Amino acid sequence: MATALHPASAAAEPSWKHGVSYFGEFKYPPDFEHYDYVNPNAPKGGTLVLATDDNWNSFTPYLAKGNVPPGVQHLFSSQPFFYDGLFSASDDEIGSFYCNLCKEVMVSDDFTWVRFRLRQEARWHDGAPITSRDVRFTFEHLANNSGFNLQAAFGMVDSVEIHTDHEFTIHLNDKNGLNAGVIFSLGKIAILPEHYWLEHDNTKTTLTPPLGSGPYRVKEFKQSRYLIYERVPNYWGRNIGPHRGRHNFDIFRYEFYRDSTVAREAFRKGLIDYTMEGDPRYWYEGYDIPASDKGWLIKRKHTYQFYVGLLEGLVINQRRKHLQDIKVREALVLAFNYDWYHRVINQNIFIKPYSYFSPANFSAEGLPNEAELALLEPFRDGLPERLFTEPLQRPISSGRGHNRSALLKARNLLREAGWAIRDGVLTNADGEELTLSFVIQTAGQKRIILPYVDELSRLGFVPQIRMVESAQFVNLMRNFEFDFRFGQLGVAQPPGVEIVSYWDSKNAQLPNTRNLTGIESAAADEMVIRLMGARSKKELIASGKALDRVLLWNFGIIPLRAVEGPSVVYWDKFGRPPFDAEIRTSFPAAWWYDEKKAARIELIN
Repeated sequence: MATALHPASAAAEPSWKHGVSYFGEFKYPPDFEHYDYVNPNAPKGGTLVLATDDNWNSFTPYLAKGNVPPGVQHLFSSQPFFYDGLFSASDDEIGSFYCNLCKEVMVSDDFTWVRFRLRQEARWHDGAPITSRDVRFTFEHLANNSGFNLQAAFGMVDSVEIHTDHEFTIHLNDKNGLNAGVIFSLGKIAILPEHYWLEHDNTKTTLTPPLGSGPYRVKEFKQSRYLIYERVPNYWGRNIGPHRGRHNFDIFRYEFYRDSTVAREAFRKGLIDYTMEGDPRYWYEGYDIPASDKGWLIKRKHTYQFYVGLLEGLVINQRRKHLQDIKVREALVLAFNYDWYHRVINQNIFIKPYSYFSPANFSAEGLPNEAELALLEPFRDGLPERLFTEPLQRPISSGRGHNRSALLKARNLLREAGWAIRDGVLTNADGEELTLSFVIQTAGQKRIILPYVDELSRLGFVPQIRMVESAQFVNLMRNFEFDFRFGQLGVAQPPGVEIVSYWDSKNAQLPNTRNLTGIESAAADEMVIRLMGARSKKELIASGKALDRVLLWNFGIIPLRAVEGPSVVYWDKFGRPPFDAEIRTSFPAAWWYDEKKAARIELIN
C-alpha cells in the first residue's frame, strides 16, 4: 500500500511520500509553497498576551509527574511551538498530515512499520542537527518516564531502528489495531534533543527551560505569574511550506490567572489580548464596554473540527460499588434535565451532544445497521438487550421545571436495583444510604451541578459537593475517590491512540488513567481494536458507531457539551487571513500584529 493509505491501493508497494493521508488524497503537493489559508507575506513583530490557568511547575515534557506550561507539548486543542513534531496538520483538511521534521515517509501495507527521512536542515536551537537518535530517545522517554495514559496510548511502538543519522524506521505492534490514525499520532509527538537530555535528568521535573527546536523559545518566566516566549529569527523551518506565513508574533506572553473572573476583568481592561469565552452569560453581556461600542472588541466563532466528542461531561465512576449497577447509572443519567440545562445554563448557544463522537459521521443513530450488528453480535450476552432493539434517546422535556416523567423512570430503576426510600433517603437492604460525592474545582462547575443535585435529592440520593484545589484534585483522582467529576473526551478525526487510553479495560484501574469512568467491557475493547484497525471509511464508520453504542448504553457519562469551535473575544489590533481555514481557525499561528490598529487602541487606553 502506498503511504497515502488508501484502501484501493492495497496491492501497491510502499513508496516515499510527503505526508500521510487516511483517505488517499493530499490537497497540497510535495514542496508546496504555503498553506492556502495563510498570508505568506505577513509582517513579523508585536506581542500577543494570553491568559492561562495552567499551574505549571516543570519544563520536562511527557513526564508522569509535574505540569508543563502551554506550548511545550501537544495538547487537545493546540500543537507545540517550542518543539517540532514529525508531521504538521493542515487546517483545511481532515485526515492529512504533511512532513515537518521529516522530508519523506513510507508506511508498510499492514502498518507495522513506518520509515522516515529527516530534513537535513532541521536544527535544534543550539545549531545541532535533529537526528534519528533524537526520535529514538523521545519514544524511549515516553515508554519509560511518561504517565500510564501515554504509555498505554503509545504501547504499539516496539522499537525505533536507526539506519542513518537522518533515516529510521518505527516498528509497531498491532495489539490494539493499526491504521493511519496511529501513524498520525506518532507525528504529533514533540521530538526531544537526546544530546541535551544526556546531560540533564529527563526523569525529574525542572524549571530550567530545555533546548528546543520550534519557532519559539523561552525568554523569561516567573512560575505561577507569567511566561514569555520569543520568536526564533533563524528558525530552521521558516521557509518550508508548513511554516511559511505562520509564527508571526515576536512575543507570546502568558499571564497566569487562577480565577476566571479575574482573568475576564484583566481582558476587559486591555491587559489580555484574546480570550475564549465558555460562559454564555458573559458571552452575551460580559463585554458590553465602551471599547466594544467603538469597534475595538471583536466577538466571533472560530472553526474547529480536528477533534469530535465531549468538551465537557459529568463522569460517573463505575469503580465505586454503589455505581456498578447499570440501572443506578441509567437512573442518574435520566435525572439530569438536559433541556433545562441547555436553555438556562448554556442559553442554547452550544451544540447538544448526543454521542461520544458528536458531531462526526460515526455517531450512533437509530438502531444498529447490518455492519454494526456483525461487530456487536458476538458480545450480545454482555450488553443490554435494548442496545439491539431500541434507539437510545435522551430524556426530553420542556426545559422548564422538573422532568417528571424522567424522574419517575429513574425512581423505578432504582427500585429494581434494590434501593428504596426510607425516611426520604435511598437505602438498600443492608441499611446503606446512597450517597454521591461530586469532586469539582471551580465555581462554574458548581453552578452546573447545583440544579442536578436538587433533582437527585428529590429521588432520595444524598449528594455531597467537594470543591478542591489542584493538588488535592490530582490525589483524589489518582485514588478514584469520587462518584462524579467533570471530564473531557476529545477524539481525533480520524480517531487515534487516545481511544485506547479512554476505553481499553487494561487502563481502568491505573492511577491517573484517562479511562475516567473505569469501564471494563470486552465489547468496548474489541470495538476500539476494530476502530484502530479500520482500513476503509466503511469500516471506520461501522466500528465507530458500534463503539458509540456500547459506551452510550453503559451510562458512564452525562454529556454536557460537544467539541466545537470556541467563542472568542479579542482586541482588534491584529491582522488575519481573509478567510478561516475550513477545519480549524489558524489562531495564533496565521495571525499577525497590526501596528496601526494597536496604536489606535493604545491612544485611548
